[in-house]
Order: sequence, then C-alpha cells, then structure tokens
Amino acid sequence: MVWITKEDQIGYRMKSNGLIYGTTVKYPHRKPLPVLEKGWTHEIEEPFRRGSCLVFRLPFTHTGFVLGKWIETQDEDVALASAIWGRELDVTVEELMEW
Repeated sequence: MVWITKEDQIGYRMKSNGLIYGTTVKYPHRKPLPVLEKGWTHEIEEPFRRGSCLVFRLPFTHTGFVLGKWIETQDEDVALASAIWGRELDVTVEELMEW
C-alpha cells in the first residue's frame, strides 16, 4: 500500500479531470518489484479530497505513475488529521540512506 503525499510528487502537481486524477511519484527504493501497487491520496488543501489509486512503477528506478479516482471530500480537520498520521514504508534503513 502506498500513501501519496505532496513531497512524493515529481516535477508537476496532481492533474484532475472530474473524478479521475494522475501524477508521478518518487519511490524511496529501486527494487524491481512491485510494479503495480494500490495506493491512497489525501489532499491537505481545499477541497480536501481522498482518493484511491494504482501506482505503476518502473523497475530499478524511483519513478512511479499514479492513476486514481477521488472517492470522497472530507472536512478540513479530518483531512489534516489523516495527513498527520503519516505512512509506513516497507524499506530498510540502508535503502532510505541510499535514497
């Protein structure tokens, strides 16, 4: 499971077209797998939407491509609390130091 944050995005902001959105992200590792992962997105600016997405990774690179669907709009306090919870990374300390 991948949590997409503003800091993960590479080069450009998230693009939305109605309920569908897309962006690129930077992974903290360059492992060959997984190539496809399920992820979640929380906006920390209005309209505070939450989305479900698929992340397609290029093996042996840090680059991932995100395609998702907005599923709900949250109140500001709920959205910010969700952002503060953070995320778990499935990487070792050595991999983070390499990144």
